[in-house]
Amino acid sequence: MKNNELVCLTDVLELMLDAVCVVDKQGCFIAVSAAFETIFGYTPAEVVGKPMIDFVYKEDREITLDTVATLLSGVSKPRFENRWVRKDGQVVHILWSVRWSDLHQVRIAVAHDITERKEFEKQLQHLVGHDQLTGLANRTLLLDRVQNSLASADRTAVELSLLFIDIDGFKEVNDTHGHLVGDKLLQKIAERLLECVRGSDTVGRFGGDEFVVVLNGIKSRADVLHVAEKIRYKCAEPFIIDDKKLTLSSSIGLASYPEHGSSDMQLIQYADQAMYIAKVAGGNQIVSELPPSE
Repeated sequence: MKNNELVCLTDVLELMLDAVCVVDKQGCFIAVSAAFETIFGYTPAEVVGKPMIDFVYKEDREITLDTVATLLSGVSKPRFENRWVRKDGQVVHILWSVRWSDLHQVRIAVAHDITERKEFEKQLQHLVGHDQLTGLANRTLLLDRVQNSLASADRTAVELSLLFIDIDGFKEVNDTHGHLVGDKLLQKIAERLLECVRGSDTVGRFGGDEFVVVLNGIKSRADVLHVAEKIRYKCAEPFIIDDKKLTLSSSIGLASYPEHGSSDMQLIQYADQAMYIAKVAGGNQIVSELPPSE
């Protein structure tokens, strides 16, 4: 290669927004382009001669090494995604375009930073599955969680329970004080429900002022009722919204798998019917069994 061609190639690499990396067969950096510092925070001098894998996010190292092994075996792997840790500690998502040069015995890879795209996808996924007002799981995600919990319960023989919750007096508050106060009240209720459950449980807004709680792995009916009682007590505590003291209560219906149903809709319908009985009886109570059919 002539000197002027080499200079031209160097200029092109300097201008590239993506980082070009050259790694030897032992997995150490031989060279990186200027954009490497922009994406990863390290200057070329800080990485050349060091193992590439040291800079990969710990949980992605195994799959990265597996991909390298596949590439070295002669199988083409032109595109690959993983996460790296920047010099400042930030985790970045990288889309790699890579090939093995048998002639030079090196890997040549181009790194494209897709962190913003991944964050956008994560936000979009959250919006699709969550209620925009309360941030809780929406009906679609809730049903999906119940179905997954049912599949897990079948494998592990662990009981699954649902609580169907309706807020007594919410309509009156909404009609008297307006939808803005009603929306703030729903947000406060959502916060209190989350305080009553474990991180492994799911709290969702089923619609309006109706909520569903999915309790996983609680075998004791007494423990399930304890959670329901905690929710009933929390909902009965006064809410302060825009200097207004609002007092409400809740009607709660309970359904357990497999006793009250074997599908998501069967369990929800049973819990909904139990909630309705609690509502008709005056509210502020928990119903865990439907009366026998005549």
